[in-house]
Amino acid sequence: MQSEYQTNTQNNSHEFLKEITRGLLYTHTRINANTTRNLEASSFLYALIELLSEKDILSIEELDERKKQVAHRLVNKFVESKIGLLYQDPECDKYTFEHETDVDCESRRHICKAICCKFPFALSRQDVEEGAIRWEFGRPYLIAHDDDGYCIHLDRESYRCTVWEQRPVPCRGFDCEDNEKWKVWEDYVKMVINDEMIKQIDDSNEKVYIYQNSKDNKRVGE
Repeated sequence: MQSEYQTNTQNNSHEFLKEITRGLLYTHTRINANTTRNLEASSFLYALIELLSEKDILSIEELDERKKQVAHRLVNKFVESKIGLLYQDPECDKYTFEHETDVDCESRRHICKAICCKFPFALSRQDVEEGAIRWEFGRPYLIAHDDDGYCIHLDRESYRCTVWEQRPVPCRGFDCEDNEKWKVWEDYVKMVINDEMIKQIDDSNEKVYIYQNSKDNKRVGE
């Protein structure tokens, strides 16, 4: 006979599955409704453009040029607002990734304290579907960081990755010796850390992660 524990576990799993199913149903319903509205808006817009073109009020060429300008502004605004889904682009299989770096982290970790594990980046679909790497619920699918700014998968005592075998492509390919965007070292050979860059990444993470976590915590307490 099944134990009471096994029965409760199965019941809880069943209820959890039902909750997920209801959530997906709602999400898919909203997507379908939004798609319908987008089609209606697109139909109206294209009809308006055709009428304006036929009446020689504007030309398609002028419209295309203006569309590019507006699209550029909207993309910048979208990025600055820190909303939307983030995925690695382009993607590649992390287990067959051929450009892994060969940095001697062991000899440098006591100085840099794994500062690269504070860098924000988007996960790949492979990472998300695999489920080993956690991501930010408030900013899908940005790798999850803790309140101290570090990746949630970093061991804080040894500064070693706890999911090394499953680590994402950006972790495998990052080279701190010569990186224009993330200049970790003021002098790589002499192992002089770039304090200014560390301050910049801490300030950036405070805006991206800690602010998001504080909002989430506020919602939980409300």
